[in-house]
Amino acid sequence: MLNKKINNATLWDKIRKLRELIKSEIEFKERICWNCGKGLNIYDFMSDNVYYSPEYILRLWQASVLQFHCCDCFKNLKIDELKNIEQELGKRCCLFCNKSMDIYQFSKINSDLKIYELKILWLDRNYELFCDNLCKRKYYKKYYDFLNKIKNKK
Repeated sequence: MLNKKINNATLWDKIRKLRELIKSEIEFKERICWNCGKGLNIYDFMSDNVYYSPEYILRLWQASVLQFHCCDCFKNLKIDELKNIEQELGKRCCLFCNKSMDIYQFSKINSDLKIYELKILWLDRNYELFCDNLCKRKYYKKYYDFLNKIKNKK
């Protein structure tokens, strides 16, 4: 559902295609962050939006009605959204070690998730939450060891 992995070869193929499309553009737009004025790079935009086609990325980039944020300004927007989620549910505990964690720690661990995906998982009390990958591995190892013991007793 929320797995966001793309291999490097696929990303480089998309970047190569985007370069070809840019070369064919008569007037390629230079973009700046509408909030702070920092220069933006279309290849960074592509790598942050890997599931869009190069054609669609270029169409978005060239659209005169759209404005974009730099990564820093975009993170500030995300922080405001995280504050709203935090008001709904402030703390959760790791399923394995019972360590308390907040939505900010959870978002760092799951930085590939969109804000609405973070919210869905964070607010779902049935979602198995772990403070790090080590706790997750230990939990499942212990769980499968337990299942094997039960299986072997039969």
